[in-house]
Amino acid sequence: MISYATLSPRALEAVIEGRITKEDVHAAFERMDALMAAAPRVDMLADVRGDVTIDLAAIGEELRHLSHLGRMLGQMDRIALVADPAWIRTIARIEAHLLPGIDYRVFTRDRAEAARAFVLRQDETAAA
Repeated sequence: MISYATLSPRALEAVIEGRITKEDVHAAFERMDALMAAAPRVDMLADVRGDVTIDLAAIGEELRHLSHLGRMLGQMDRIALVADPAWIRTIARIEAHLLPGIDYRVFTRDRAEAARAFVLRQDETAAA
């Protein structure tokens, strides 16, 4: 399941937990489309909680949207990933190196507030 919260006009939080279905992936693309239509650059806080399982059909749905995904990544500015499982954080760190031009940071659960501040650009305000 993926649930969403709007953090700012350009930032979205996605909480990912449990079983991820084809419908979840379809809804995620719709949600991101709406955000990207409203803002030229967008930020995402992805919060992966506990063990997550991904249906094969969900992977197929994502693959159907590969060209769409590339366009979406072109509008991404910041991504913060908070995850419980270490293996997810490791994959995210690798992914961060594969996405130049996106400030992609990975956080442990105990640093979730720092992740939120990063996405909301409160880290810049505090530094000023």
